[in-house]
Amino acid sequence: MARVRTGLLGVAIGLALADSSIVTLALPDILREFEVGITSVSWTLTAYNLAFCLLAVPAALVARRRPRGAFAAGTVVFAFATLACGLAWSFDVLVGARAVQAAGNALMVTAALVLLSETLSSEARAARMWVSAGVVGTALGPAAGGVLTQIAGWESIFLAQVPIVLALVGVLAGIRAHPLAPPAERPHWAANAALFFLSGGLVAALFLVVLLLVDGWGMSPALAGLVVTVMPAAAIATARLTPPGSDAGPRMAAGTILVGGGLAALALLPRAGWAWTIPPQLLIGVGIGLALLALTERAVAGKADQVVHGGWTLAARHAGVVAGLLLLAPVLASALDRNEELAIRAGTAAVLDAPIAPLDKLRIARDVLAAVDAAQAQERPDVASAFEDRPDEPAYRALLAELEEQLDRAITSAFTQPFLIAAALALSALVPIAVGRGEPL
Repeated sequence: MARVRTGLLGVAIGLALADSSIVTLALPDILREFEVGITSVSWTLTAYNLAFCLLAVPAALVARRRPRGAFAAGTVVFAFATLACGLAWSFDVLVGARAVQAAGNALMVTAALVLLSETLSSEARAARMWVSAGVVGTALGPAAGGVLTQIAGWESIFLAQVPIVLALVGVLAGIRAHPLAPPAERPHWAANAALFFLSGGLVAALFLVVLLLVDGWGMSPALAGLVVTVMPAAAIATARLTPPGSDAGPRMAAGTILVGGGLAALALLPRAGWAWTIPPQLLIGVGIGLALLALTERAVAGKADQVVHGGWTLAARHAGVVAGLLLLAPVLASALDRNEELAIRAGTAAVLDAPIAPLDKLRIARDVLAAVDAAQAQERPDVASAFEDRPDEPAYRALLAELEEQLDRAITSAFTQPFLIAAALALSALVPIAVGRGEPL
């Protein structure tokens, strides 16, 4: 029975952390349904992470006094808020429900650390299980959301969670958790600061990569979900292969460098195509498995009051995500608008140079511009629609291919600056890692 409880607690933790990014692959569909731009649609992520950041420590203080009650209350709030997300009739309702979701999850995931300690009879094992489940949930969130979006629509991401969440209440059967002593230690500031910067950089890996694949290159959410499973697979494999108790310092530094290097590689893609994203994703995934796990362990393990320190760790991570979203979303939106103008000019030149009749050039140019105007904000224009009634001849096919290539080039180029900013943000974690080497555990 203890194994079942441990497994369910792991599911609760993974689900709560997955929800910070699970809607990532659904963002293009949400963007189109509610007719909002990239900066606005990013609030489905920002609202959740901001609320989680602000409430993680207060939730931990409640959980340390009443762990069973906090877990039960968090589960119920999470379930109802998740149902509201799935049934949302407006974008404002969706964003508001996401914030309430985070409130329930903050209670649930912090209380889970106390309940794990009681179930496993070991604070050290509980901390490692809590950290590992969180890393797995964070990494798997986007891929799971992409598959559900493709199969049954973005609403299914939330509706599918409701019965799972309600089943988690069964965890409380047989667990007798006791209130903990008042906290007596300050947070591990260096590890938490590093988590802030690293999490801010990882926004690009969990948010921008998906937008590039789905909205930029026109992949289906399910196929994009399959592509981005490279990151969680690498992260999980790395975490499992890392020996327990190994020196955290080298893991933190090496993982951070790998994440930063992978993000920089995404900024310098030679051309459009999902295959080019695989090597950078592998680097980022291995970096997550090393650095995120080591930093969270450093911030939590060995502390007299793990649940409160766990709350500080969650606050730091989600604050980093919020900072990354607020920084990168406007930069990307601006770059897409700027590069769209450059693509239109290059496309106009391609039409004028094409070996087709002059009058047909004018008609194609008119239809291509109409397709650009019909596209929603920061959405890829459907230039192929301008060729639906054109002759199936080599000159027309070559022109369409040239226009699609110009779009791919412009869109891929627009992501360069955000990825480079994200790489710099992630690598900034090396400063607190270096400064905090002598900080006591």
